[in-house]
Amino acid sequence: MKKLKVLFICCLIFSSCDSNNTDSTPKEKRPVKKEKVAEVTGDQLLNVKEKPKRNLKEKQVNHEKIVSKYGEQWDFCSCVRANDSINSASQKGLSEKQAERLIKRWEVIEIKCKEFLTNPNRTPEERELHEKKVAKCLKSAKK
Repeated sequence: MKKLKVLFICCLIFSSCDSNNTDSTPKEKRPVKKEKVAEVTGDQLLNVKEKPKRNLKEKQVNHEKIVSKYGEQWDFCSCVRANDSINSASQKGLSEKQAERLIKRWEVIEIKCKEFLTNPNRTPEERELHEKKVAKCLKSAKK
């Protein structure tokens, strides 16, 4: 999981750096664009349209592709618990041999949970729903 975090941070850093700045106007002299912000009432906030959920057929096709490439996948809660145990173990002082075993176990988990690791949570609502599902899995594991 730490490798994924490091990889994500590196990708974020590299993608945010833009060395091909084609605008030759100095930043100080660029005109500032003022955007108009529309006023929103409380009633308008209640009428937020929900995004349609991913097509079930698309999910099935993606699942089949992942299974054909990586093998049978674990269910969501199994993946959450496995990742949680790996994270907990990685924060302890480990010997080199234990660290190697942990990395091997992490690689197995990464393959068995590929479907959930590639599932995007782009909107705040999707992230919140994901966090609730994770919390529920972890809570049921402690019982």
